[in-house]
Amino acid sequence: MLQGKCIDNGGSINLTKGEVYYLFPHGGHAYCASRFPRPGSHFGTYQENHFELVDVAIDAPARVLNKYLARVVKPPSHFYQIDEEYIITEPRADGYYSVFFKHRPDGPPIGAYKRTECFERIVNHEESAKDTATIFEVGDIVEIIDASIIKRKHYENGVQATVIENFYGCISIQRNEPIDRMVIGSVLLVGEELQAIRKVGSRTVLEAVMVKNKQEMVNQTATIECEISETVKVPVKKQKYEQLSLF
Repeated sequence: MLQGKCIDNGGSINLTKGEVYYLFPHGGHAYCASRFPRPGSHFGTYQENHFELVDVAIDAPARVLNKYLARVVKPPSHFYQIDEEYIITEPRADGYYSVFFKHRPDGPPIGAYKRTECFERIVNHEESAKDTATIFEVGDIVEIIDASIIKRKHYENGVQATVIENFYGCISIQRNEPIDRMVIGSVLLVGEELQAIRKVGSRTVLEAVMVKNKQEMVNQTATIECEISETVKVPVKKQKYEQLSLF
């Protein structure tokens, strides 16, 4: 794997003179430059005369960077919002730290920055992972804290729901409050989707079962009303015609 130090940024705002980048050959006299050792993460293609190749210690073990749960304090770009939470690494040798989605800490990074004032560390990622591994039980009242993971209508951030089922690490939650007199269907949460909620209270199992049965009762009532409406239909005009025909 090639690495090169930028000796001439050529007027590019993405290259910083003196910085070392990962380089991937592109054509005969150009490189794709990246801050990460993956070709797919490159941020541009530049002529080879912009870089001076440096030696890479092949046998040197890769340093494992610690990760932290962090809060946005000064957004480094318009992509971020104040008080949003992400996973960040400690700075590398070149001063850059990587940023990951909170619910995908082992996925590809979404950015790399040098400015340390952008994020405020909250806790080590391993400790935060233990905190989020809450065991939810039937009857627990939970709050939606990251609706983007669920991606279900009527389950926005701040909405409260009740755990109505728990089986083999999968849970179903039912929104507590109906919308326009309509009971919203339950949502099944599995794996990392459990990070979309946090426990805020609990209720008895009986109450939880009642929440689960709300939808069934509404459906049954609607069916009965439909059957009744079909049963009581009377052809009024036809009856009047038959009565008149008797005279």
